[in-house]
Amino acid sequence: MTPWSTQRPISPPGSAPTKAHGTANVSDPRATGGPCGSDVDRATSPHDDQLEGRPPPRSMSAVWWRLPSAAGDRPTYLAHALALSALHGPGPWPEGGNPLPDEQPQARRKLIPDAVLDGIRTQHTRAHVSECSGTAGASELVDHLQTLVMMQPPTTTALQRLHDVAVAADRPLGIADNLGRSLRDRDLPADRLRQVGVWLAEQGTRRSAVAVGVILLGLVGDLRDRELLLLLGALEDLTLYAAVALARSQPDPDQAVFELARRVDGWGRIHTVGRLSHTDDPAIKAWLLRGGYRNRIMDEYLAHTAATVGDLASALTPNTVDEALLDGAGGILTALCRGGPAGDIRGYPAGPWVINRYLTHVGHRPPTLGRIRIVGTLREFIASPRAAALDWTAGERTRLQNVCDALTAQASWRQLVYQGLNSDDPAVFRRAIWPAETLGIPFADRTRTHLRNLPNDWNLWYSLVDGTDDIDGVLLLAAELLPLAELVTGPSLEVGAGSERPEHVLDLIVSRLDAHPGKGWPLIKVALSNSTIRNRNMALNALDAWTSEAVPDEAQVAIRDALPIEPDNRIRDRMRQLLERWAP
Repeated sequence: MTPWSTQRPISPPGSAPTKAHGTANVSDPRATGGPCGSDVDRATSPHDDQLEGRPPPRSMSAVWWRLPSAAGDRPTYLAHALALSALHGPGPWPEGGNPLPDEQPQARRKLIPDAVLDGIRTQHTRAHVSECSGTAGASELVDHLQTLVMMQPPTTTALQRLHDVAVAADRPLGIADNLGRSLRDRDLPADRLRQVGVWLAEQGTRRSAVAVGVILLGLVGDLRDRELLLLLGALEDLTLYAAVALARSQPDPDQAVFELARRVDGWGRIHTVGRLSHTDDPAIKAWLLRGGYRNRIMDEYLAHTAATVGDLASALTPNTVDEALLDGAGGILTALCRGGPAGDIRGYPAGPWVINRYLTHVGHRPPTLGRIRIVGTLREFIASPRAAALDWTAGERTRLQNVCDALTAQASWRQLVYQGLNSDDPAVFRRAIWPAETLGIPFADRTRTHLRNLPNDWNLWYSLVDGTDDIDGVLLLAAELLPLAELVTGPSLEVGAGSERPEHVLDLIVSRLDAHPGKGWPLIKVALSNSTIRNRNMALNALDAWTSEAVPDEAQVAIRDALPIEPDNRIRDRMRQLLERWAP
């Protein structure tokens, strides 16, 4: 079974491979002549052979075939992307372009967003996209496509019905393979399919419909669609589809995907870089090593690709390397040594050589907080059992551990960490935390000082909660700094993911209280009455660790009062189980 991302494009009968010379004017969706900005008048123009480098496609009528304008006033994904582009440039855009035009109210949002689900399916299951669903959705969609492209003329009603069928598909990733095969089997006119793809991409108001349009452009599109795909692909919920479409429809697929990769920094970066794994372009390889692997999800997803495709070992061979390469290499090595969801240092035979070269280069450069942190991470890894899987030369692990120790023992290195910890700039202080942990330098007092100015800073709370044994001090500080009365909101079905608000800090602290039975009831009580599911679950985790004798009467009353109004079935069950366990 040929997966959608590698199926060959559909070309008009008798045509040469697509190779157009022109781009869509996406700054004005209607500026290119057709009703949807698709330049549809070219579909049967006698000059197509000159404009596209191929014979004109089969014509089904002497009358040019046009799609009508869209009906309705719901916001389109294209309008949303154009607005973001005007505000922020080509990308990356804040939050990957979220919230999207069809964003649901908080209470109705999916537990896992579509972009995350696509990422999990493609990065973790490694299944063909056709395995994500059956053929029924693709078959119905192709039936409607066939009806539409055979119409003379096509109607707005038929287009809207196609849009709704595409929306009903819900998981376009799951029908992409079958869609491509079915369209190829039915031998539908490629020029008309392309117009439909452009119409869905430009006029679509729901993610699934726009994604289906982008999939069609990957099957029958050409160079005219490049700018449209780049623009929509900067929305990270669509990046996967746009990356595949660009790779399949453009004469320079690596460059097209590379351009998109630089416009995204979350799951979109992971999807695009993954499709550059066979590039031999020196500029792309250099970019990968100097930060192209970085993303908002986990650098571990792309570090191995960067090291191997970018040939990190060769890049570090010269006696002198540029600062960007040295810092990029440090980030790659850190991610490889941590391990994670993709290839790690154990699957990188050049690992010992690269670690040695990195430490050699760092030893001849002034220290930075980032480099101190990386050297500490390498020291920890080299000494760990995981490092035994690598092919070290005799005595090399001991020698490299000694190199790390010598570097971090230098007065200039430690002084830099102290300067960072004493900085009033919270950004500088945060960068000093990990090096301080690596070197064993205490910093809890300074963390408390910064928290008084930034009481909702989740990262500072994390370093304090997990970096001290003084849980009583943490609880006192939380009671002082958090707006506990405002966090008694009553329950809802909001999950509570994030790290920006006071409830996220409460979640973090209460999540650690199961290791301290009997402590923190005032915060647990607030968490039980908070709107987020995570806080209520963390509160129950903490109480579950208490012995029946240690549970105050107030806690049992709070659980009984919360039970009738709890909207989550699983949390209600957990409350009942606690009350049963506490019963005399």
